[in-house]
Amino acid sequence: MSTRTLKRKTLSCTDPLYAAHALGHEFGVEQLAHALFQQPGVMYNKLNPENDSNHLYLRDAIHLTDMADDNRILSAWCQSRGGVFVQLPESVNCDEELSDQLLKISEQMGMALAEIRASRADGVITQAEYESIGHELTNTVKEVLSLKAVVSSQVRSLTNAPGAKVIA
Repeated sequence: MSTRTLKRKTLSCTDPLYAAHALGHEFGVEQLAHALFQQPGVMYNKLNPENDSNHLYLRDAIHLTDMADDNRILSAWCQSRGGVFVQLPESVNCDEELSDQLLKISEQMGMALAEIRASRADGVITQAEYESIGHELTNTVKEVLSLKAVVSSQVRSLTNAPGAKVIA
């Protein structure tokens, strides 16, 4: 195989290099190389996870993420480190958004529990079923973390109330 080509193979969603490979391929390697002032051949090599001659630097990954407006690399990196990437809401100021987020959590938890129940129906949980359960549970965690952001946007200090303590 040429070191200049991007191979199409099953991509690991937990490997940031394969996520960058897929994102670069979808975004356009030639366009990306031009935007980052690099030769297309070098960019092909940087985005090829099996190529050792060039490396994708953090600044390249940041530019690719920003240019494509795609968090796939971040998400894969978080998963590879045992975490999750959560896109926080831009701004939240009303009780309705809090209620909506609580409903999203309930809905997502229901989907996760339904996946577990369906997987256990035959008395055996296969590897594929386990991965599907893991996906739904990860989505549940993301919704809970989004709730944290919604609640944090509603925190106010009470400076005028008698005897109120201001916590910094």
